[in-house]
Amino acid sequence: MHTIEGRADLVKDPDTGAIINIDDAAHRSAVAGAKARERAKQQLNNNTTEINSIKEELTEIKTLLKALIDGR
Repeated sequence: MHTIEGRADLVKDPDTGAIINIDDAAHRSAVAGAKARERAKQQLNNNTTEINSIKEELTEIKTLLKALIDGR
């Protein structure tokens, strides 16, 4: 592997010419960020499902209240 001039975190594979990032901390940070984004996405989905459920229940309550009022 050949180091890239001015970049201690990058090396070049002599066989393939690929540039490889060897900064473990950056990799761990990227993985942690991806996991955090996935957790946030899941939380948003859970919140959306719960909000939709509450909306349905509220609609049902309103319907029942209207039926009670109309029945008087």
